[in-house]
Amino acid sequence: MKTIAVGLDHSQESEAAARWGAAAAVRRGGRLLLVHGYAPAGAAQGLAEFDIENIRDAALARADAVANSLRADHLQLRVDTLVRPELPVPLLLQVSEHVDLLVLGHHRANWLERLTSGSVSAILTARSKCPVVTVPFGNVCFDGPVVVAVDVDAPSDQAIKTAFERARDIGQRVTIICAIPDDAAPEQISDAYARADTLLDPWRRQYPDCPVNVQLVNGDPHRSLAEAVPQASLLVITRPRAGTAFPVWTTSVTRAAHHAARHPIAVVDHSAS
Repeated sequence: MKTIAVGLDHSQESEAAARWGAAAAVRRGGRLLLVHGYAPAGAAQGLAEFDIENIRDAALARADAVANSLRADHLQLRVDTLVRPELPVPLLLQVSEHVDLLVLGHHRANWLERLTSGSVSAILTARSKCPVVTVPFGNVCFDGPVVVAVDVDAPSDQAIKTAFERARDIGQRVTIICAIPDDAAPEQISDAYARADTLLDPWRRQYPDCPVNVQLVNGDPHRSLAEAVPQASLLVITRPRAGTAFPVWTTSVTRAAHHAARHPIAVVDHSAS
């Protein structure tokens, strides 16, 4: 049974992520694991024991409330909770080693986060051991196409497979988007389209009932990929092939798309491990 884990806190974004994860788990015949980390005693030295107990009780209550709501909405879904006195990032990184998908709420990064590695969801997206989906609040939608960003010079089978599987699960089409320069000559544009269309031949045979189209987007991919298909139900993109160390991640197309996307975005490794 596949396990989808959701990072939970007290935000609306994390509840939106939990609802997205629950629907995905139902479609996959899997289980949902709600993970809530709260400040351990060593990280809260200025707090009295009474305050720490209140933090723990609030975390337990939040996890139980969301779990019960999801069980009521999805009667056949197994929903488990994991609440521990650990900081969220290290806890979720540990969990990511043992689950099939990690789902996180995504909020708009503040000025400090934009200058550094980004929000908690961005940090986990870069370092998670499993694929990650981040869900902005108010954007739980299954009615749009599944979009996958593809580099025709180095296409990712893992990303394309993820997109087709998701599209099959929700009964939607796949849209392949490829970035081209603003000053691309007509023959370059034709060549890029033909190469993108050709690489889809084996996927069309494997998923004959899943319609797919190619869309070229011009301009800087840092901004154009996230905005190419505004009605998308999911954007699939790969982690930087050069790694996710701080300098690489902060300047990557993946991080820019993660920051700008207004719909759920899935980040997967370029190739299967």
